[in-house]
Amino acid sequence: MDDKYSVYDHLKAHDIIDALRPLLDSGAYKLRREDGKFIPSSTSISKDTPWIHVKHADGFNCGLWHQVIFNVISAKLPEGKRFVPRNCQNCWKVVVKPRTLQQLFHLLEIEKKLDRPSKCGIEVRDSVPGLYGGYFYNKGQEAGLECYGAICMALSENEVMAPLLTELDGDNKTTRIILKRACTEFEHAVGDSSKWEVTDEQNAIEDLVERYMAADNLVLTQPEHLIWDIKKRWIEWAWKNGDPTYALYTAGNPLYPSYVTYHPPVDATKT
Repeated sequence: MDDKYSVYDHLKAHDIIDALRPLLDSGAYKLRREDGKFIPSSTSISKDTPWIHVKHADGFNCGLWHQVIFNVISAKLPEGKRFVPRNCQNCWKVVVKPRTLQQLFHLLEIEKKLDRPSKCGIEVRDSVPGLYGGYFYNKGQEAGLECYGAICMALSENEVMAPLLTELDGDNKTTRIILKRACTEFEHAVGDSSKWEVTDEQNAIEDLVERYMAADNLVLTQPEHLIWDIKKRWIEWAWKNGDPTYALYTAGNPLYPSYVTYHPPVDATKT
């Protein structure tokens, strides 16, 4: 054996058990009995999601790419070595940012009509400004630009949604309908998406992970009773955040009684 060859370094570089130990320790994954590959401990639909998924994108494995490769593998690397999963780098999203609950419900109907891979819902992430969001998923920048044009056309034909197209920045670009690359969390952690690259080291890591993760081709659909719960939480979110259009979905009634107040009225003649 070559005295310069380190068995330990080789084992360390290929130790997928250690690399993905957080998945095992949390109980989220287990090793499949017949071949030792990683599989989810249970397959269930998220009951707490704020999103209604109108149509899933074929060929997107966000659970593996984002939740495993990025959140577990990349996150453990030192700063400057973290990377955006290679498949995620080809994901381009058209993002629509409704201002009101009424616009969110209209966006949901537009997504259903267009039948494109998409979702929409309340935006509860601390790192993302705004109350509501809608996302259309595309493979490649060219497809993203085509989708952006189609979405702008659809919004322009809806009187509730059209005002979003008039909000422009200093470069005359729409601010409420944008085209972006991959997930917001990636840019926060790795930086400017125009500078992302895929390295040989990254490819080796991703190849190893994919080799030992069992394929999950199951597409989970949201049943009607879950969608009812999500919509109810949308309305509660609008009420909580002072969006008056919640009343369009409560027959004009507040979700909770108004305060009893005791301060005197303002004397308009003294203002």
